[in-house]
Amino acid sequence: SAPVVTEVAPKALQVLDTEAYQLAFNLLKEFKYAEAAAAFSQFLVTYPHSKLLDNAQYWLGEAHYGLKDFNLALRDFQAVLTGFPESVKLPDATLKLGYTYYELKNYKDARSTLQQVVKLYSDSNAAKLAQQRLVKMTAEGR
Repeated sequence: SAPVVTEVAPKALQVLDTEAYQLAFNLLKEFKYAEAAAAFSQFLVTYPHSKLLDNAQYWLGEAHYGLKDFNLALRDFQAVLTGFPESVKLPDATLKLGYTYYELKNYKDARSTLQQVVKLYSDSNAAKLAQQRLVKMTAEGR
């Protein structure tokens, strides 16, 4: 029979996914966007089967948005929509996708994405925020 290989994980990997997630989230709350982005990116790699994966993907997008790295934020928010179709983060991820398109001056996709939020998640806070942004865009002539 084959020998049993035991690996000793580095101490950082022994942290529970919930603890690693909370550490990354705390960085985000402190507006340490670069550190939070690094921590959430590491989380996605280290804990690929975590129940917090969709949340981590969303908050990674928020960290990149905070860094004004809108292309990465776009990728991250789209990854929530495509990778986690049952996620409770869908309304927020779709809203932030719309905001990100707006920041990239892609007003057509911003408008259609925000309209999607209003249509699909009409009772959510995200829908109220999307409606406010749509009003703002109309006032700006976008």
